[in-house]
Amino acid sequence: MIPMFILRQLMIVSILLATFFITDRSLTHAAGWESAQIPSITDQDASEGPKNSSSTDWYRCWVKVPDSYFSKHERNLFEESVGIHFKDLMGSHEVWVNGVEIGEGSSIIPQEKGNTNGIYRHKVPVGTLKKGLWNELAIRFHNPSGVKGFKGEAPFIMDYFLECIFEGEWEIRRDDDYRPGKALAIQPQRATFETFRESQRVLGRAKQVHGPILSPSESAGRMHANEGLKTGLILHEPTIAQPFHFSFDEHGRLWVTQSRQYPYPAGIRMLSRDKYYRAHYNKIPPAPPHHEPGADRISVHEDTNGDGIFDKHKTFVEGLNMANAALRGHGGVWVMHTPYLLFYPDADNNDIPDGPPEVKLAGFGFEDTHSIANGLTWGPDGWLYGGQGSTCSCRVTRPGIDPPNAPGVYFEGCMVWRYHPDTQAFELFAEGGGNTYGLEFDAQGRLYSGHNGGNTRGWHFVQGGFYQMQGVNPGKFGPPRNPYAFGELPMMRTLDKVVRFTHFGAFVEGTAMPPALQGMLLAIDPLHNEVIAAQREKKGATFTTHDHGIAVKSFDPAFRPVYIANAPDGSVFVSDMYEYYIAHGQHYQNQIDPTSGRIYRISGVDSPLESDLDLAKKATTELVTFLAHPNKWHRQTAVRLIGEREDPHAFPSLKQFIISEPDIGALNALWALYQSGGFDTAAAIHALNHPFPPVRMWTTRLLGDSYGIHRNLGLAGEQIGARSLPEELFKTLIEQAKVEPDAEVRSQMASTARRLSRIQGFDLVGILIRHAEDLEDPYIPLLCWWVFEAHFPLATEAVVSFLEEAGFWNEPLFLEHILPRIARRLAVDGRRKDLLLLARLMHHAPSPHARSAMIGGFEQAFRGRSITGLPDRLISELNVTGSTSMLIRIRQGDSNAIKQAVSTMVNEEASLEDRLPYVRAFGELKHAIARDALLELAMSRSDLSLRKAAFASLNLYADPQIVDQVLKALPQFPADLRSSAFTLLLTREPWTRRLLETLHSGGLQTDLIPPDIAKNLRLHRNPSIQKLATQFFTEATPVSAPEFPDKIKVLETILKTGSGSPYAGEPIYMERCAACHKLFFKGGAIGPDLTSYQRNDLGTMLLSIVNPNAEIREGFQFINIETTDGRSLGGFELDRDHQVTVLRGLDGQDLTIAAHEIADVQPMGRSMMPEGLLDDLSNQQLRDLFAYLRISQPIRR
Repeated sequence: MIPMFILRQLMIVSILLATFFITDRSLTHAAGWESAQIPSITDQDASEGPKNSSSTDWYRCWVKVPDSYFSKHERNLFEESVGIHFKDLMGSHEVWVNGVEIGEGSSIIPQEKGNTNGIYRHKVPVGTLKKGLWNELAIRFHNPSGVKGFKGEAPFIMDYFLECIFEGEWEIRRDDDYRPGKALAIQPQRATFETFRESQRVLGRAKQVHGPILSPSESAGRMHANEGLKTGLILHEPTIAQPFHFSFDEHGRLWVTQSRQYPYPAGIRMLSRDKYYRAHYNKIPPAPPHHEPGADRISVHEDTNGDGIFDKHKTFVEGLNMANAALRGHGGVWVMHTPYLLFYPDADNNDIPDGPPEVKLAGFGFEDTHSIANGLTWGPDGWLYGGQGSTCSCRVTRPGIDPPNAPGVYFEGCMVWRYHPDTQAFELFAEGGGNTYGLEFDAQGRLYSGHNGGNTRGWHFVQGGFYQMQGVNPGKFGPPRNPYAFGELPMMRTLDKVVRFTHFGAFVEGTAMPPALQGMLLAIDPLHNEVIAAQREKKGATFTTHDHGIAVKSFDPAFRPVYIANAPDGSVFVSDMYEYYIAHGQHYQNQIDPTSGRIYRISGVDSPLESDLDLAKKATTELVTFLAHPNKWHRQTAVRLIGEREDPHAFPSLKQFIISEPDIGALNALWALYQSGGFDTAAAIHALNHPFPPVRMWTTRLLGDSYGIHRNLGLAGEQIGARSLPEELFKTLIEQAKVEPDAEVRSQMASTARRLSRIQGFDLVGILIRHAEDLEDPYIPLLCWWVFEAHFPLATEAVVSFLEEAGFWNEPLFLEHILPRIARRLAVDGRRKDLLLLARLMHHAPSPHARSAMIGGFEQAFRGRSITGLPDRLISELNVTGSTSMLIRIRQGDSNAIKQAVSTMVNEEASLEDRLPYVRAFGELKHAIARDALLELAMSRSDLSLRKAAFASLNLYADPQIVDQVLKALPQFPADLRSSAFTLLLTREPWTRRLLETLHSGGLQTDLIPPDIAKNLRLHRNPSIQKLATQFFTEATPVSAPEFPDKIKVLETILKTGSGSPYAGEPIYMERCAACHKLFFKGGAIGPDLTSYQRNDLGTMLLSIVNPNAEIREGFQFINIETTDGRSLGGFELDRDHQVTVLRGLDGQDLTIAAHEIADVQPMGRSMMPEGLLDDLSNQQLRDLFAYLRISQPIRR
């Protein structure tokens, strides 16, 4: 027997040997390896790799991945997403990671012959990569012709959010004598990579990885139903696949939208993307039939003998591309085929399109195909409703109706929209939400959607609501489109801890479902493979939810419910896209199976299925009896058919139904009457007094739709068919509003008031404000405020006049919610005419409480801003409050206030918000004590915004010390600050001459001068300064008019023949554009805001850049003001009245010049955007810049 101590020694030696072989393996195998650069370093033709007599080469490198690759997030999302990506490989290849072969591919096998531009993605199995070690990536190439290796871009590794580009030094071995090794503890001497960044490499369709799957019958067997329920598999692959949406026609047949093309649109190429997979493509795909055919299809399924089994199947249309919803109605089939809403006429209902589809709407975005326009459903009012997800934008137009090049309705992110099939009106119904994918109307016609976050079961949308954006993350989703909303409606609260996420849901209303579940929300959770039942509880005008329990649970992790609805047979159908990998980023990484998908029926264990399903055969009089049917599908379908038939003979019975039915039957009769054209004044008056609150609520809504203004949210002044309600009808509405006991009805009254003509809207909201019980309501206070907000800025004085005469100044809702927002809105833009109106309103305030409310709103508007330019009348009213601000005291010459302000201004311990207003104040109010403090601050290392403001304020002080110190320190200033310093030097002619003299003496380099400053010097009104300036700055040779098309064509070709990175483009934008232009949150406010600009219109963008003088936007004409004290101030006029002019300078700072100080005003007549802005950029830099310019939402690092 071997003694124990010897065994221990042998074990130690074994461990040491193993460690040596693991850590130093690269040294023992270094022989035969050469250094190789991957890919070619030239920017022309890509390298074809090494050519030699050997038919096999090995390449290898090592990578240390971030620890985040191993984070356990929602079923190991990050590690499950790791893949090695290749493009443009020559020869067949095998890929190994840490000695494990993870994939192979070939450009010479028959189906890929000649494919030298193919995309390959090889999934790295979970557990293959080693945390903290140098993971070996080895690639074996084989090609008898001898041409092997990387023809184009370097390969890369990525998980869900981070990537590393393997560009640079690799090792190559020109024979087949190698066995790939394991991860190393010690970094090899070469061919190593560890720099990761946000993922942004362009992706494309490659070989798909399906993940573990079960057969349809096996998966169905793992379904567990609770609450007296049972589940049944009714459709599955290969009959259907990727069932993203389904609907039912009037015959009770099932229409399935099979989104097999997802996630990559056919026929277009990705040019750039960000880490959230928001992409820009090389073109907008044309609408069918001129499109590139895709794999999507719309299929129809029928149960021919009533046994509950769908035994007849047909395809209505196929070859679609990004189709995700289809509905029958109004003589055809409506298909959401992003970027288009299509209508396929089928007047004879033979399930064969009568011809090519009609494009009803265009311009929906497809940057992220898991968030595109979706969820088509018929509303009770006859409108077609749809949603848009969080990571897309749109600019919707109506082809054939809107004029060519119409700006359309622009929106970024989540929203609900609607379209009327008869009037062809389009509008946004509600803004915000949670990556909306699917819409559900409950029995009372309330609208809901799901959420892809946690802590809620979804969103309850009301007309005209501004809701929280998905994740309330402006860094990802951008600012609210209406910056004056001053609040947003919340998602539904929950009494439970709701884990991420409730994708969608349907409210149970069917005879084949157990009584205990009737009215409950069945919420689908694809992440946890569940269907959850939740109860609603009233919370004022909306709801909270409380989970009742899990209704259905699958123990197959690939069960992914994506759509749910009440079925004609009284059960509930659920569609399952059936994917092991569910995150959309994984789908973009080709971890998806476009051939799989199932649909299940959920029903009560002992509940019979409805058999009377073909409503198309029913006479209209018979359909009226279905309006009180216990199945929601029967009621909704009857309403739609009655509406489409427009039979006036049905009007009397429908009106009688409204009067006689106590609840749901009356409501459906109201909808049917409205859709069929019989909703008149008498019917509306009866309905406004109905005992069932939803009838009163919907009558109010339909009146707003019939008589009011169709407003796209946040677009003041955009209106269609504004008509006042008839006097008798409006009087009835007002009287009901006074006594209305139901919060939901009052909520709709507020929404309707926003749509009514101004006088009627104000009168109605004036009644609602008096309902003190709504003070804490989640919806009503904001909805009331938005009635007034809709009339700014076109009717601002009318708002103030109405409030002056109003009798609700002491109402709690007005004092707490409305009045502060009115004051904030009047003050926020700083327009003097609005500030004077605010003073007028303050003067009218009947109580200290009211004045305090307005002061609160005023202070919110001016947080961090100077208030020194306020009109005297407003200052006087502010003084009356007894809480005069420091800035007002400065304006009044209070020496103590001036000293205290100067002290605060230079106090590094004070907050930026406290210091900045004083810095700006002393640029309008000249006090000698402030001059030195401003100069000290400008030269300090304080916050850049403080220093910029200090430079702007120093123009008021004619002191030679200022120019001396600025010129001396200028070369050391950061680039962001130099523009402010140069702008200051241009405000006084002696200072400008000193600048030019310093350039002449070599004390300052000309390359420090920004292009806009150089242009100002060349265009200086003093000829002698112009002459001096031309010695240093030669104007870029302007492109002549005939050359514009050629130059633009060259740029278009460059941009369309390669991909760009928005992350690489951001610093180029910040350097060349951001000083003047804002894009989302980044940039200045000198030139036009680019956020809502038509940035996908490449031709328009290029023309504006190549020839900036072709069109100068109104409000952005550069002017020069000469003052009586010798200053020369240039900028864009922001505001002007008889007292002051406000300019925004080239440094982004605002300057207020009193009218008595102005000696002369001269328009420059040219754009301040420099010519040749793109001339010195490389082709790749151009692609990167435009990739950034065309992002649909903010990117962040």
